[in-house]
Amino acid sequence: MSKSRPRRRSGAGRPRKALAAADGAARRRLLDAAARRFAESGYAATSLRAVAQEAGVTPGMVAYYFDDKWGLLEAVLLEGLELLLGALQEAIEPPADAAAQTGTGAVDPTPLGRFVAAYLGAVTAHPWIPRIIVQEVISRDSSLRELFLNRFANRALALAGPMLAAEVRAGRLRADLDTRLTLMSVVGMCVFPYLAEPLLGPLLDYRIDDTFAAAFIPHTVTLLERGVGARS
Repeated sequence: MSKSRPRRRSGAGRPRKALAAADGAARRRLLDAAARRFAESGYAATSLRAVAQEAGVTPGMVAYYFDDKWGLLEAVLLEGLELLLGALQEAIEPPADAAAQTGTGAVDPTPLGRFVAAYLGAVTAHPWIPRIIVQEVISRDSSLRELFLNRFANRALALAGPMLAAEVRAGRLRADLDTRLTLMSVVGMCVFPYLAEPLLGPLLDYRIDDTFAAAFIPHTVTLLERGVGARS
């Protein structure tokens, strides 16, 4: 049975809009601080006191918004998955009145190029997403796996699988491609530099920022498209 959330005070004497804004700002700071802490130190080594201190609130505010540390981790992961899925969905199914843009601002008309650019753009803006997924979802058998599968993986596959199959049928991708293996290769190429940055960053002289993304996104798009594109 889930815990009941503490009852919120009415805040008599303060305008309701001001209360709502302050309430949302505190929750936002907790999510941001927790994302950084969980990605850097892992769930087990992260203390609520440290998260609250970084967010500028009391530890009791975690219970107020999320029940406990596990609830905070779930909220952080869910937000990351929704951000990533939203970027992929817009890339594969762009609005009719909007040109598809890669992370560098250059128009790329291919669905695969848009998919890769959207994925890399999202994890560049939120590098904690792949780290938390690896540390707390892939490496641990917990309820987070079910959340990951239901709220992201199944939905992402429902977008990307048909997109790749359609590109093969249209003759833009090689006919001998196994789309399942292609998806694994795409994800591996995209996510590895972000996970390996603490080790490889000093060796290869890079860090995850906009400068890196501006070079890595078009590089990866070109590498993939030339590798899996249909032979002329």
